Amino acid sequence: MRLRAVVGLLVVVASFVACGAPPGVIRDEMATTSRVKSGAATIVFFTDFQCPYCRKTHAALAPIVEARRDRLRVVVRHVPLPRHPDARTAARAAVCVEALTPALLDDYTHALFEAPDLSEAACEALAIERGVDRERFRRCLADAATDARVERDLAMFDAVRGDGVPLLYVGRTRIDGAPSRSSLEAAVDDAIAGN
Repeated sequence: MRLRAVVGLLVVVASFVACGAPPGVIRDEMATTSRVKSGAATIVFFTDFQCPYCRKTHAALAPIVEARRDRLRVVVRHVPLPRHPDARTAARAAVCVEALTPALLDDYTHALFEAPDLSEAACEALAIERGVDRERFRRCLADAATDARVERDLAMFDAVRGDGVPLLYVGRTRIDGAPSRSSLEAAVDDAIAGN
């Protein structure tokens, strides 16, 4: 029984790998944070809006971010999994909302994580409800640059050797899989303290 407990603890510890030097693409995001939000920590969240574990992670992360909004910058990177038929549609819609009305992105992202329907029509309706111009949104969806952004996010995921989502970098700490809220909160507070 003791061996099983030790093995379980090692698995939990292994999922929270403190990175002395995170991959270059993560360091670039951290540098961007220091330019746009002095003294703030960075969270890079590789996600798929249709993934149940990503949705669980978002639900745990959202109140933590809200309570520390002035000390955090969250960067969402899209990894739509092929087995989730509407994941790419939702990712493309989020890219367009970010491009057209960045101030609405947090609310829109939250809505996508909560939505039972992520079809193209549903994603558009969520954007329009939040004040995004319908015609500009549709033009953005048709623009090749939108798919190129999703492809860049996928390349970034490959660069950090992602194996599945959710995958987060909370400051220098890499978290694979869906962490508990308390574990996530501890990682966030450590990242803030490290800045």
